[in-house]
Amino acid sequence: MHPTTLQTFAWDDSLSTGVPMIDAHHKELIAAVNDLGQAIAHKKGATAIKKLFVFLKFYAEWHFEHEEACAARHKCPIAEVNQQAHTTFITTFGHLHDQYKASDASEIVALEIYEKLVDWLTGHILKIDTHIGRCIRSSASV
Repeated sequence: MHPTTLQTFAWDDSLSTGVPMIDAHHKELIAAVNDLGQAIAHKKGATAIKKLFVFLKFYAEWHFEHEEACAARHKCPIAEVNQQAHTTFITTFGHLHDQYKASDASEIVALEIYEKLVDWLTGHILKIDTHIGRCIRSSASV
């Protein structure tokens, strides 16, 4: 069998919040999603999915708490929207995990999860986190 070809989720400057710690967290999350993509491409999805779910459950929640605390501390107007998006993601991620377990480790479901994670992270960082970054940077410079 030939490996599936998946496009790597590449970090670029458009995803930068300008807050080094938040950007470092995002890069770590992107690396985990790319690890999943590589595992799927090389037909090792079941092992990688299990590892990724454990990692994301703890890392994403830890990152979300940190980011939400920063947004609140700097009185970012979009802080509540960010918190709601994180809550929705945790719920959605739980459903995806349940779907994967119910699928008996289906590679097709693993691929859907990968695509949803890439879409969600990209959209969330571009639409919300970059605003949080601007708020933190402007608050810190006052």
